[in-house]
Amino acid sequence: MLSLEKLSERDLDFVVETVASQRRDQEMVKDIVRDKADLVEVMLDDERLFRRIMDEGAWVRISPYLFFTILLRQARKDLHGGYTVERWGQSYRLPVFDGSQVATLLEGGDVQDYLAGMLTSFTRVGSTVVYFHHRGRTHRRSFSDMDMDDMVGLSQGVEPEYRFAFFKRIADIALFLTGVFPEYVTAASVGVTNGPRLSGRRTRTIEEYQNDGRQFCLMAAECAPAGSADVALLGKIAGNFDLARKPLNLVSERYMPLSRFQWFTPSL
Repeated sequence: MLSLEKLSERDLDFVVETVASQRRDQEMVKDIVRDKADLVEVMLDDERLFRRIMDEGAWVRISPYLFFTILLRQARKDLHGGYTVERWGQSYRLPVFDGSQVATLLEGGDVQDYLAGMLTSFTRVGSTVVYFHHRGRTHRRSFSDMDMDDMVGLSQGVEPEYRFAFFKRIADIALFLTGVFPEYVTAASVGVTNGPRLSGRRTRTIEEYQNDGRQFCLMAAECAPAGSADVALLGKIAGNFDLARKPLNLVSERYMPLSRFQWFTPSL
């Protein structure tokens, strides 16, 4: 389900003025749909939103969350009855007829909303400085929240009740890199260094990122607060990790092949 609280006033203005462009009472329309997620959901499926952000570059006016939500909803439509493309080595791209499975995974809205939030989180990279004592000396080390190895290291040094956020972030890094920058993952795994350096000191293949992502999704689910919706959702993503990255591949390669470098910085 769409998270209305993540939409700004400018987002709502953009949606209403695009979808209800012929109406003169747009402020009234906005007031009506403001707290009604089901109505906003219907409006977000209007293809005029997708065309506008693609043709006019109007994405500069809206939040990353709305931008990625629109793209993922379009991906769900495009994947119905179709196929995805899987990279095989550096040169080969093979069609995989799992488009309907991917679209079905997105239909409930929970996975789709999770992916939109995850992409949004990578538009800003944060870092943490940790001081520690070793052999009588004080040491300083920076940790990036886009570096899988950094996050693994931090997760090992915190109390169990704080591990959920780290485990979830590690799974998100695996999903993000294999979804948005799969060509660089493949290149790095065979020793090609052209392009941005990916996060982490250990080189991983796409399959290794997927395995790590599944593992940490399940670990995060185990650490989630009792009764949290994250338990079922993370379990669902873990069980469909390969499918969950496919709409990200489509968004990255077809909808934003150049602008992804404006949104994300894969190198640190």
